[in-house]
Amino acid sequence: MQYKVVGNIEHVILTRCIDHSKQIKEGDIFVCQTSNRLFVAEAIQKGAIAVVSEKFIADCFIPQIIIPTDMRLFMKRISTNVYNRYGSNMKVVGVTGTNGKTTVTSFIAQLLMQQNKSVCMIGTLGVYVNGKKLDLFLRKNTTLPFFDFMQVVTYCAVHQVEYIVLEASSQGLLEERLGNYPVDVGVFLNIGKDHLEFHGGEKPYKKSKQLLTRLSKKLIINQEDEWCRSVANDSPLPIIRFGQCESNDIVYEKADYTKEMIAYKFLVKDRILQVEMNNSGYYNGMNLAAAIATMHAFNIPLEEIKEVKLPQGRLERIKNNKGINVLVDYAHTPDALEASISAIQSYAKKNVYVVFGCGGNRDKQKRRQMGEIATKYATKTIVTSDNPRNESPEAIIEDIVRYVEQSKVLVEKDRKQAIILALSIATEGDIVLIAGKGHEQEQIIHDLAVPFSDQEVVRDYFEALGLGGVITKNEPVA
Repeated sequence: MQYKVVGNIEHVILTRCIDHSKQIKEGDIFVCQTSNRLFVAEAIQKGAIAVVSEKFIADCFIPQIIIPTDMRLFMKRISTNVYNRYGSNMKVVGVTGTNGKTTVTSFIAQLLMQQNKSVCMIGTLGVYVNGKKLDLFLRKNTTLPFFDFMQVVTYCAVHQVEYIVLEASSQGLLEERLGNYPVDVGVFLNIGKDHLEFHGGEKPYKKSKQLLTRLSKKLIINQEDEWCRSVANDSPLPIIRFGQCESNDIVYEKADYTKEMIAYKFLVKDRILQVEMNNSGYYNGMNLAAAIATMHAFNIPLEEIKEVKLPQGRLERIKNNKGINVLVDYAHTPDALEASISAIQSYAKKNVYVVFGCGGNRDKQKRRQMGEIATKYATKTIVTSDNPRNESPEAIIEDIVRYVEQSKVLVEKDRKQAIILALSIATEGDIVLIAGKGHEQEQIIHDLAVPFSDQEVVRDYFEALGLGGVITKNEPVA
């Protein structure tokens, strides 16, 4: 690795390398991946003792280590050093797939904790250690930026965490945010259509997902998914398979449906495991199978499985005294939306209303598909906005509704009012699915992130009704 030193680094001790100036503490080394000198000044003010950068930075009064062409190699060396120091005491699970990453990482973490293991979970919902959110001023990416990930690994080592379970997104893998930190078990769930605008098509998207195999020591494969099977065929690694076929290592046998409750049954080494869950469906049976397969990969015996809960914003029920079953879900792809609605249909006795929209500046192909799926299953679909960004909300909605049966669609651009409309139409025993945002707490309009919560809108609606209030059209949010 080529590098040049400017200044005296004789007394510089490599402790923490940080690439976000606001995270810098006394004695850290600041990795500057931008030419903005304001960040360097802030890092120095906070106590950075040296700067690593690709170019020389003028007016920098602390030592500089200039790596002109090999910054990713530098990151890989750091990840190797961190692994050599801590890796023998921790196991890492990486979960990839278009849909289900957050749910599966949550299920794996819950099963590990039921076995009295200490677990760190990293993903869309943040970083959690043994169920408690970790506040290290980390960024909010599904797969953490490299230096944030290294911070978490170090924290886990210091606090004797035994397992790290993380979501490995296609973008995170492509950008090598894990460096070359080894992954003990790589879990492959499925492939669908998402982030195609970033990757430039379906083939590059799949290749990015498949990069997880390069870091993994063992694979867990969904045998029901054609792409996952192709990943297994291309890999020399040991493989554990899950699915409905009896030849799989983990067999998802069946799901017994009762009102809003499902009992899943799995066959593991000739033993039956049963798990009950609220507001779920076939798809979450497969997610549970992936989690059970992970336990199998680590030779952790499961005598029984206690209650397993869906994570925040995944078919999350919002309680109310009107007898309406209101569910908030993150489903924002065609496959995920179909899985959520079909789960609901398995126990629906009356009407099903769906509220959803599609993101702006994102894959336009899925808009028509999602419109067709929603109107196929729902009694009525209310199409609205969901992070329109720099696109016209009206244009996005038109893409969704253009080819669907118009009698089954209502349009309300303002997401808050769309939710209120669905709730006002629904009566006791009906189901309202509010899809697309799940756990998210903002609506992105142009370059602004406006505070917004589907759950909060629902709770405010029922609270106002309970107080005898009248829901009126407030200021639009989007």
